[in-house]
Amino acid sequence: MTDTLNEVPDGTSSVRHHAIWLILIGLAVAVLVIIGVIVFTSGGSGVTAEQQLASVRHVCVQWSGNSAPRLGTNSASATCSTMAAWMNEQLRNGQMTGPMMWGTAAAMGATCRDWLNTESRASISASASSAWCDEMVGWMEQHIGNWDGWMMNGNMMGGDAAGNGSGT
Repeated sequence: MTDTLNEVPDGTSSVRHHAIWLILIGLAVAVLVIIGVIVFTSGGSGVTAEQQLASVRHVCVQWSGNSAPRLGTNSASATCSTMAAWMNEQLRNGQMTGPMMWGTAAAMGATCRDWLNTESRASISASASSAWCDEMVGWMEQHIGNWDGWMMNGNMMGGDAAGNGSGT
């Protein structure tokens, strides 16, 4: 006993023909879903990580103007700039993302402490004090207001997305 499938003129069965079409349609739908997810989740705010980093540096410099402690012989402002340059390297090398480094106060503190253990920090100070990071992040927390919302708005303390803010 043999089962014969209906064959279309090109020699393939209609079941196989339909299966191929279903697979192609399924792949097309999957591609469209992936494209949609990428488009709708890729920074709807239009604020880049570089703009956020400029804001982090700006706020750190603002903090440094409020009798912040020195790290070594450099001013806190120079230290902020050196740390921001290191963070920028992390972004460019794909080592970390903005949210990983400054998405929360805890992340910002951890990133600062990570930076303390680098040659970048060693170039400005022989000593590394996590208290410097703790004081900076503590000041930021007191002055930012809504840590969760600033990244989408582009600036930690108001102003434009380039980090030029009104700060208090």
